[in-house]
Amino acid sequence: MVDLNQHEFRKRDLLYVVPLWLLSLILPDPHLDLRQEAKFRKRDLFYSGALLLLPLVWSSPGLHYVMILAGINAILALGLSLFLGYTGQISLGHAAFFGTGAYTTAILTTRYGSPPLAAFWASAAAAAALAYIVGRPILKLKGYFLALATLGFGEIFLIVIRETQGLTGGVIGIFGIPWFSLAGFSFDTYLKQYYLIWGVLMGLVLFSKNLIRSKIGRAFLAVAASEDAASTVGIEVGHIKLGAFVVGAAFAGFAGSLFACVLSTANPEAFGLNLSVLIIMMVILGGMGNLYGPIAAAIFLTWLLDTLGKYQEYSMPIYALILILLLITFPDGIGTRLNIRLIYLISYWGRKKRREKVEL
Repeated sequence: MVDLNQHEFRKRDLLYVVPLWLLSLILPDPHLDLRQEAKFRKRDLFYSGALLLLPLVWSSPGLHYVMILAGINAILALGLSLFLGYTGQISLGHAAFFGTGAYTTAILTTRYGSPPLAAFWASAAAAAALAYIVGRPILKLKGYFLALATLGFGEIFLIVIRETQGLTGGVIGIFGIPWFSLAGFSFDTYLKQYYLIWGVLMGLVLFSKNLIRSKIGRAFLAVAASEDAASTVGIEVGHIKLGAFVVGAAFAGFAGSLFACVLSTANPEAFGLNLSVLIIMMVILGGMGNLYGPIAAAIFLTWLLDTLGKYQEYSMPIYALILILLLITFPDGIGTRLNIRLIYLISYWGRKKRREKVEL
């Protein structure tokens, strides 16, 4: 009888603990210093306000489209930042999870008539499940061997996509993917898609910030500093690396689903090694162990690629030269080295204006 009661208590506790743990990742940390939390909120409100007003100030559809692609790249960079920047691991196959999300949405919406919202969550679940299956064996590797293993996984993913023509459309891909819709509201314009993608990104940033401040986030940093030292204090290094890998893949699944709904197509050429390298460059240029830096780098590199596309044969040399100069100027990343934020400059300018009025 006691054993049955204990079993019931464990089942009930599990039902309580899982939702509370997920809620704790979204709510602010109560142990965080209030002044520091106020600074974070002030900065986040400024960034959110700027993103909300940007498409209203610049109403060019071309700019909206570039910012849509930048938002998708920012989600990818944010997810990889948790694995590369916070746990110190490297992955050259992140584009495969991006493709998993895109093809999951494409297949569910075009073949089975699933609503885009259900396909959106299914894409993240499929990418996370694939990362768990692949990550269990390959995350036992380290350094260059891990990079080569993830590179091979990305190439295998492309081969499977191209060869399974009956399911994925082969090299042609899948077309006619419906727009993302929510409760009958269709995101069928660039402006609506802009707010959709950047709204999803803001939610993922909030999740990531609270994840990093939690015990799991501190375990990420401990593994990045030294796996041996982390294991000596009782941290399950393998579980932590696998968890970061799965979360980053889920972010890529979200991005892939949005990408498929925006472009209405899923083609294997979009999920190759070039994309994986580009995402890594966004994380490195933005700053390792930084959440806002990779987002800023994603915006800059997406805009740079779109601008240099006009110069055709000179675009890649100019792009490489700019990247080299940026890495020399900011070896620790844009988000790490630029300690003076725009919001602090604006607040300083406001205080200066008030002092001038008082003196007059």
